[in-house]
Parts: sequence; structure tokens; C-alpha cells
Amino acid sequence: MKFKRYLKPPEDSFLLLGPRGTGKSTWIQESIAADLAIDLLESDRFLELSRTPSLLRKMCEPLKEGAWVVIDEIQKVPGLLDEVHALYQKKKLRFAITGSSARKLKMNHANLLGGRLLDLQFYPLNGLELGDAFDLNSCLHYGSLPGIASDYSKSVPRLASYLTTYLRQEILEEAVVRSLDPFRRFLDIVGLTNGQLLNKESIARESQVKRTTVDHYFGILEDTLLGTMVSAWSPGLKTKESRHPKFYLFDPGVVSATAGLLNQPLESAFLGFQLETFVLGQLRAYLSQTFKLFPIYHYTINGSYDIDLIIQTRKPVMGKPGELICIEIKYGNKYRSEWTRGLRDFAGLSKDKIKATHLIYCGQDRMRDDGVDIWPVAQFITELFQGAVI
Repeated sequence: MKFKRYLKPPEDSFLLLGPRGTGKSTWIQESIAADLAIDLLESDRFLELSRTPSLLRKMCEPLKEGAWVVIDEIQKVPGLLDEVHALYQKKKLRFAITGSSARKLKMNHANLLGGRLLDLQFYPLNGLELGDAFDLNSCLHYGSLPGIASDYSKSVPRLASYLTTYLRQEILEEAVVRSLDPFRRFLDIVGLTNGQLLNKESIARESQVKRTTVDHYFGILEDTLLGTMVSAWSPGLKTKESRHPKFYLFDPGVVSATAGLLNQPLESAFLGFQLETFVLGQLRAYLSQTFKLFPIYHYTINGSYDIDLIIQTRKPVMGKPGELICIEIKYGNKYRSEWTRGLRDFAGLSKDKIKATHLIYCGQDRMRDDGVDIWPVAQFITELFQGAVI
């Protein structure tokens, strides 16, 4: 099954970063008429260009001004970006460059064309891109990577293979962990605690590694684009505000795989975090594609309530208050008014302007209750990507 992606290709050079398996290469092939295509996953290409990056100049010599050069998986040979910079300036070529890890680019201080290389992010399929294949239950259990959503009947072996091939072997190949066993234990725990308040000391004990190693491991997951930290919003409205972040893997199917739960039913509490993961992914994809680079937080009152996602659409400037959008996510089919208690309480206390409050659930009815917009998941996603939510 083929899926239409909604990201539109830029007219000039860009770097497209996203986890392996999200469909970057397929999108590039369908969107860019390449005059020269280089896939660094091909062993011969990798070897010759890693040994002699200047070979890229000779390969580009026949090309005319404005020609497109596609380079897949640039993190394999980050030194190529220096050659790209020179070719961009001298020959006025356009480059479409993909990568599945920002780690080596950061470590090698890779040249990103002096800021002239447009930075794009790629994500699993969103609800609109899934089209007729969209099924919330499947998305929460197995995610929406194109290779999974194309045939959910084969999702278990494919996700197991993804975990082994991309998450473990690739991380070892990048030489960012000394031993795979502690990282494997860490990854199992991350899957089981996905979306929950982080207790790094506890994770360190269960993983049998040092606390500083846990910080290092989370850095690996972020740099390899496999997950994101959601920081705590702590405006000082109440005394028991949590300052602990939450960590979300980038796809619910990857969560199921890392947690070792692919072959068993998922509990409703776990599915609640899966729904949060899915919605967060939709929001991050939309914000990235529309270049609305708003930060996302969570707000938690220990022992009371939490608000799953707070999007800061405007920062306080020159004495003017900031602006926030608050989103609560509930795994349930029947709306209950108590679900909005935290949203209403926060809205009454916040010193920032509350632009909108939303509650997303698994039911079918679109409603409004005491100023809170109540959304079925699919309708929220549709309105989101049509620009009606943010």
C-alpha cells in the first residue's frame, strides 16, 4: 500500500532528519527528480566516500547549476557536508540530504552550509496520510510506520525486526555504547515507562548502570531521533508542581516492541500512554511541517492531576503574558466531565493567556463543555492538519 505524504519538498537545499523506517528515502524519490543519487547504506558507496570525501566533487562535475543531488543517510559520512558546502557555493547545486541520526553530525561539528540548509523533520504516518488504513486500535498497538501500516497483519515480526536491526545494531555500529546488554535493559524499561514521569535513579538501578550512564542513554535516544523529552511546565502556581520531565518514544509500535508486549494484549493504562504518544507524534509532525516551532510541555501536580501537553504558542515579552494551548488525552470511549477538572483549574490559575483547551478521547461525539473542546481522536487530527487547532 502506498501512502501520500503531506510534506512538500522545498525549492532549495535541505536536510531531512527522521528515524529509520519513516519513509524518508521513498518520499525523496517521489518528490525530487535527482540528477545524482547517493545511498550511503550501499557498502561500496560508503567505503569509497568515507575514504575519499572529495570524490563527491568529481561525481558532481558534470552537473549543471540548479541540479538536484540526493544523499541518503549522511550520518554515515558526515565529512561529506564540507564537500556539499563547497559545491553549493561554487556550482550552485541543490542538495536533498537525509539522516536518521543527528549524533554524528553533532559530534563531528558537521558543516550545515552556514545555516543555509533548511532543516526538516520526518515522522511516522499521520492520521490523514494513513487514509483508509487509519485504525486507532492498530495505531496504538503497532504504530504508524509505513512498513507496518501497509500490512498490520505482519506488524509483530516486522516490529521485532525493526527493534533488532535499527535500534540495537545501529546504536552499536555508531559506537555510542560500550556494551549492548545494559542498553538493552535500559531500553526495556524505557518502553514500560514511556510517557510517565522520569525517575532516573530508579531506571539506573533497574538497568544496573550509573545515573550518569542513564543520562547518556537518553541522549542517545534523542540524538538518534528515537524519542523526545517533554519538560515540565513549572509556573509556580501550586506548591506540588512536578519538575520531572517525561520521555516519549517516537511511535507506539516501537514502544510495544521495546516493552516486550508485541504478543500480548495491552492494559488500558498502558494504552492511555500509547494514545498520548500517538497524539504527541501528530502534534510534532504538524508543528514541524508548518514551521511553528512551539515548545511542548506537560503540567503535573503531584498527587492531584496533570495536563498531558501544554503548547507555548507565545512567550511572555515586554510585560505581556505568554499564550498557551492545553491538551488532555484520555483513553476512553465515553466522555466524563471530571476529565476536564485539571484543565479548568489550570485555566483559572494561569498567568499566561489560555488560547484554547482541548480534551481528546476515543469516543465519537464532538462536544464543548465549560469552555473545553472535546474531540474524537480522528477529528482532532483532521482539524489539526487543516490548521484549525493551532
